[in-house]
Amino acid sequence: MDSLNNNHIKLIAISFASGACITYLSMKLFSTNNNDNKKKQVSKSSSILLNSTSSENIDTPETFQTAGTHLLDWIINYRKECRDLPVVSTVKHNYLKDILPKEAPENSESWNNIFDDLSTKIVPGLTNWQASNKFFAYFKPHSSYPAVLAETLCAGLNVMGFDWIASPACTELEVVTLDWLATILNLPEKFKASSPGPGGSVIQGSAGESAIVVLLAACLRKASNINKSKNDGTCRRDKMAVFASDQTHTIIKKACRILGLHYVEVPSKLENNWAISTYDMEDAILKSKNEGGYIPLAIVGTPGTTSSCAFDNLSEIGKLAKKYNLWFHVDAAYGGAYAALPEMKMKFNGVDLCDSFCVNAHKKILCPFDLSALYVADRHHIMKALSVESEYLKNDASDSGAVVDYENWQLPLGRRFRALKLWFVLRRFGANGIRKHVRKGIEYRKILENLIEQDTNEMFEIAAPPSLSLICFRLKNRSEAEHKLFLKELKQTGDCFIIHTKLGGKIVLRIACGGIEQTEDDVINAWNVISKLAYKLF
Repeated sequence: MDSLNNNHIKLIAISFASGACITYLSMKLFSTNNNDNKKKQVSKSSSILLNSTSSENIDTPETFQTAGTHLLDWIINYRKECRDLPVVSTVKHNYLKDILPKEAPENSESWNNIFDDLSTKIVPGLTNWQASNKFFAYFKPHSSYPAVLAETLCAGLNVMGFDWIASPACTELEVVTLDWLATILNLPEKFKASSPGPGGSVIQGSAGESAIVVLLAACLRKASNINKSKNDGTCRRDKMAVFASDQTHTIIKKACRILGLHYVEVPSKLENNWAISTYDMEDAILKSKNEGGYIPLAIVGTPGTTSSCAFDNLSEIGKLAKKYNLWFHVDAAYGGAYAALPEMKMKFNGVDLCDSFCVNAHKKILCPFDLSALYVADRHHIMKALSVESEYLKNDASDSGAVVDYENWQLPLGRRFRALKLWFVLRRFGANGIRKHVRKGIEYRKILENLIEQDTNEMFEIAAPPSLSLICFRLKNRSEAEHKLFLKELKQTGDCFIIHTKLGGKIVLRIACGGIEQTEDDVINAWNVISKLAYKLF
């Protein structure tokens, strides 16, 4: 199994074609770890290939095949063994500078040496995000094996998908799979390329890129409307205002800074469960317009905020946007995946009113970073904002207007075949598998919720309404300094990694559940680590 012959190679090719890649990975996993032999010796021929170097620094198909097989084993073993590693690295600042050469090697190095350094030098400096038993910080990206394989294919094919003719399949698969995802997430028909309207979708690298794109489109739409009405107001971007909650992700503020827009942050309140009050939002719009002389441009709603997973009332925000002719952007980078669940339907009321909707497939939809799906109600605004003329990009297909050219939907020209990841994931898991995975995070959060509420020593208190896969809690009657001490000590255990935020000026601890390999026991054990440390310290 370790030294692959032609028949093995054919088997792998057939597995890719049939969608049975995971079976092969499982075979590799078991063959590598049977009889507690985690580091099974490679065959003599494989060992020679891994130790070989090339004066031309070019791999043959044979050395590539051997190294690739070794890499699959390495990834599988890492995903399994990282559960036993400290979740947060203990290396000192700038540690690599002292142990890596000052210059790149002059000549080729063997694959064995590279893999050895990967294990001994790079892995110790990793925060082990894939340690589902210990990693509960931020919002964990969910990298599944099908998507890992698709990412490899993306690199192997190495096609550019900036316009249709550059690689038709790259463009068309993106169109199809994003429509699939829209159906799974119960998004309005207006966002689908298959609908008769002007809507559509595109894969961006991040929700931040999506924010820049839609706010630029909003600027041009607003300027066009002002010119048409012959309004004497200015079209300067620094006089255009974007409105968002203080719980809105910082990407919106950063996008405004890049575009030179005025950013208005509206405070959220405990009595509204940290969701934005539309009354406060409207008050901010009027003050900005009447007292500051700003042109209201756009408003942002978030279903599932970063700090506490609070849900803004999208329906009310949508009505407010329509009243003042604002671009309505829904940043559902994390929470958008939960729209797949029928029981969450009410939470997403008002999505039909928005101009753009963003969801990160690399957060809950089992894709590795980066894959952010952006849906727009009218693609022409984005295309007008980003289209540039280049003679070397002209071709009959583009000139016909019958195809999608994604170069006009994004900031960079070049774009990777990221749709492969989504295609592999949606086919391998199916819509039901996606829903099952998303729902699992909620179930694990409820377990934590019960554990906190049942704490007989009353060391803890829930600090915000539990939502989605996140629970926010505090050490009862403890200061900010004591909370920071607790986090420092917890980190040093190496057994659990969580982070803090602030709500209403108070420090709050966050536990985010739902890793793809996470189990109920993992969640319970993590809480045991947290509670035992709290009892020890306080």
